[in-house]
Amino acid sequence: MAHEQNLTSATVHGVKWTTAATITNAVIQVGYSAIMARLLSPAAFGLVALAGVVLRFGTYFAQMGMEQAIIQKPELRATDVRAAFTSSVLLGTLFAGLLALSAPLAADLVRQPEVVPVVRVLAAGVFLTGLNATALSLLRRQMRFRTLALIEVVSYVLSYAGLGIGLAGQGFGVWALVGATLGQGLLLTILSYAAVRHSVRLLFSWTAYRPLVAYGSRMSAISFVEFINGSLDTVLIGRLLGATALGIYSRGWMLVGLPVYLLTTSVAKVAFPSFSQVQADRPKLRRVYLSSVTLVAALVMPICAGAAVAAPEIVGVLLGAKWAAAVPVLRIISAAFALSLVTMFAGIVCDATATLLPKLVLSLVTMLTLTGLFFGLSRYGLLGVATAVVLGEVVRTILYAGLLRRLLAVSVPMLLRAYQPGILAALVVAGATAAVSYGLRLAGTLPLLLLLLQLLTGAGVLLALAWLAPPAQLREVLGSLLGRLDAGGAAGGWSARMLTAIARRLAYLGGGRTAPAAGPPARRFAARRPNPAAFSPDPETELA
Repeated sequence: MAHEQNLTSATVHGVKWTTAATITNAVIQVGYSAIMARLLSPAAFGLVALAGVVLRFGTYFAQMGMEQAIIQKPELRATDVRAAFTSSVLLGTLFAGLLALSAPLAADLVRQPEVVPVVRVLAAGVFLTGLNATALSLLRRQMRFRTLALIEVVSYVLSYAGLGIGLAGQGFGVWALVGATLGQGLLLTILSYAAVRHSVRLLFSWTAYRPLVAYGSRMSAISFVEFINGSLDTVLIGRLLGATALGIYSRGWMLVGLPVYLLTTSVAKVAFPSFSQVQADRPKLRRVYLSSVTLVAALVMPICAGAAVAAPEIVGVLLGAKWAAAVPVLRIISAAFALSLVTMFAGIVCDATATLLPKLVLSLVTMLTLTGLFFGLSRYGLLGVATAVVLGEVVRTILYAGLLRRLLAVSVPMLLRAYQPGILAALVVAGATAAVSYGLRLAGTLPLLLLLLQLLTGAGVLLALAWLAPPAQLREVLGSLLGRLDAGGAAGGWSARMLTAIARRLAYLGGGRTAPAAGPPARRFAARRPNPAAFSPDPETELA
């Protein structure tokens, strides 16, 4: 019990810092994109998006899944760290050189010759990834999320808000985006190694590589297939419709995808290390998975629904009038994110339990389905591609439901019950936001003021629904999590009072006559940097 209480404090502390960094980065990235969209053309964003696809192609082979292998391995030795670092550096160097040399071939594939110099310069980022991958993985394995949060925020602010905007203001065009990307990679390398200081001696011993390669190679194959699935739309648009259309599509994707993705992955970053340690306890994993779906769906689905309704104001205020073609793209792509970010937790369960071959087959089936959808719907332009992405996510959700049924005995009624709070919240938020938007648009309200009112309406309706009439499934999950937080002493002061008030409200809504006793005041962290090796995993607490 003491171990679970210690893990409660550690994981909540980790999620707190990870979420703080996520929110900070999301705000900065949206502001950065709003500024750069006014300084650069859509074609510049399209070229960098195409170059990013080519570079991610090389990155998956360069890493060979070593990052996940370090986190997932039950017992990590010094030779494992040296082997992972050696592999990452040598493969990063090799593939950075190959990408630089083969840039003209990539340009022929996407029919954009202007992308050649961009790919060649950005290839240095693959080498930097090889240098910093081991240090970042060790920080995640050790659950040092406060350090990771600070590194991410500092590197992003200095590189994008400082270097990127400065170069764009001086007229460097697409090279401002390139410089910001490489600057962040360099800072991540320096700061992560300063925090870990692992051995940088190269190691050439197959005995040390064998256990890492066994897991890492399969993870690399799966990641590569998922990369193909996520990049088909970018390649197709760049090849058939040009860099300008791709720039519009990528900005529409970013407006809803970036904030929601960062918000969700702040939990996922903490979940994978703990899930890996509890991989043998399938009943607990089933409970955690369903709780994850319930909580994330209740937050992500209404956000995506509200973004779809407020799309004209989001695009107009953040990007400007020249990006109006991104409005319908944003509306359609919001549905894809509502599904993909919820099914992400099914993928984490597969990774943590080393259920990699079924996941690989699932990814291949998804890839084939997406390919057929893209070729069938691409005749309708950007809207056809966006629709294909949504249909592909529906197929992927169904496939994961079947896989989790075999892996964790998750039935369809269980899954639908977990989705119910999110679907209900999405309908209510979308309806309220649409009603307010209709009236204010007729009144000629300024776009900025209208967007602020839309945000307040959506947030207010969501909070009111959660406080006044949360669905039974959501009440159960929140009640369980709040109980664990109180037992673990993960909050203190105003946080403890807020959690107590929520717990009383949940007890009242659940039919209790009296509120639960508050108990002794919750303790603050006894150890700000606990040793995660001493903890027995309790992933449910991380979702709080």
